Amino acid sequence: MEAVMTRQISESYQKEHPKLLAYIRSKVRRLEDAEDIAQDVFYQTLTSVNALEPIEDLAAWIYTLARNRIIDWYRKKKPLELSPDDALGIESLFEIGDLEVLDVPTRELIYESIMDAIEELPLEQRTVFILQAIEGLTFREIAVIEDVSVNTLIARKRYAVAFLRKRLRSIKKIIENE
Repeated sequence: MEAVMTRQISESYQKEHPKLLAYIRSKVRRLEDAEDIAQDVFYQTLTSVNALEPIEDLAAWIYTLARNRIIDWYRKKKPLELSPDDALGIESLFEIGDLEVLDVPTRELIYESIMDAIEELPLEQRTVFILQAIEGLTFREIAVIEDVSVNTLIARKRYAVAFLRKRLRSIKKIIENE
């Protein structure tokens, strides 16, 4: 039974590969990243074969897996790679003033505090915040990736920014005393 399922997966993947790659490419900017995700989807599909529970709609299963891998890719891409220069670009979100006038150790402290605060966000809020504020994706692009409405994403980002502003009040005080 497993050999039959493996053959079906191989045939389905060969048939769906161009469309699957186009789908992934529409969500991920670089072709190399899209190809990596597509390969991961194929590998995951092959390793998930279970003779006791055959997959009814293999194509739908593959696209669901691809969607999940795209989300994982965005979540892993940059959550901990925000540089101090990126932190300078989002200073207006937190209403913490001009960071460029501060000395390097103070900026690094602020940068670390911002990163810690972002990591404390609930996963859904953190994801939309990183994708929109740091990665620069539009709410429409994120809505397609996350499969939720734009209004839901706007609300999640609003909650994230409110949390981050509250969490980073101490930074604002440090800057104001400089």
